[in-house]
Amino acid sequence: MEKEVTLNETVLSVRGLTKKFGNLEVLRGLDLDIRDGEQIAIIGPSGCGKSTFLRCLNCMEDPTSGSILFDGEDIADMKVDINKHREHIGMVFQQFNLFNNKTVIENIMLAPVYVGVRDLKAKKRKNFFTKLLNVFRKEKKALLPIETTEAQIKAAAKEKAEALLHRIGLEEKANVYPSTLSGGQKQRIAIIRALAMNPKVILFDEPTSALDPEMVGEVLDLMKQLAREGMTMIIVTHEMGFAREVADRVLFIDEGQIKEQGSPEELFKNPKDERLKEFLSKVL
Repeated sequence: MEKEVTLNETVLSVRGLTKKFGNLEVLRGLDLDIRDGEQIAIIGPSGCGKSTFLRCLNCMEDPTSGSILFDGEDIADMKVDINKHREHIGMVFQQFNLFNNKTVIENIMLAPVYVGVRDLKAKKRKNFFTKLLNVFRKEKKALLPIETTEAQIKAAAKEKAEALLHRIGLEEKANVYPSTLSGGQKQRIAIIRALAMNPKVILFDEPTSALDPEMVGEVLDLMKQLAREGMTMIIVTHEMGFAREVADRVLFIDEGQIKEQGSPEELFKNPKDERLKEFLSKVL
């Protein structure tokens, strides 16, 4: 049965996106709107630009030209503070990218604590200078409210990390190091690490490609659960069954272009592009 899509507001809007590495043009003018709560699967042959496109969406790769609108700002603009926007765009990699010198719970807490403490210190600095300048002002400026402490930020991050570990049934792994985990456990930890920042969008770059076959199911089950909860997800994948089951929309990318897109029902059962037909004949 084809999945019904409720049309919500656009979260990401991509226009004319290109990416060149020297003379090699990897992405060639991609246009795409991604709506809140939508799950998009990106398929295509190796080397077609899928992962490069994904990495451009949070500017891990700087686009050569084009725009990427997120929260009303063009995050492809070099003048924009991309790190502020990355706080709301999670990323899950093929190779997990956990820090091996930190425990599981420390990995999950790292980003929320860093951002929380950074913002707290920024407020304190601003208040310090406001107080200093208020000495010379007739009309005193109000100080920014500070409603938390560094200890409270760490405690809240730990509480959330514990809740996320409980959600995936790995609470007993909180204080172990990633080297002791299976591939499937590492990838599930990587996913909840992204969730710890309360992202608006999560990007998945072939999240099961580095896993042994028997571990793929546990990762896909977690992603299916996120999809049911309405998380906006953009997933580069070779798992056609997963794309068919979970995605609201499937994009076929080849030679740096979106050659065809549509619902899984349309794209898998009635492909129109000849290159897509050839690709599906080899993978289905």
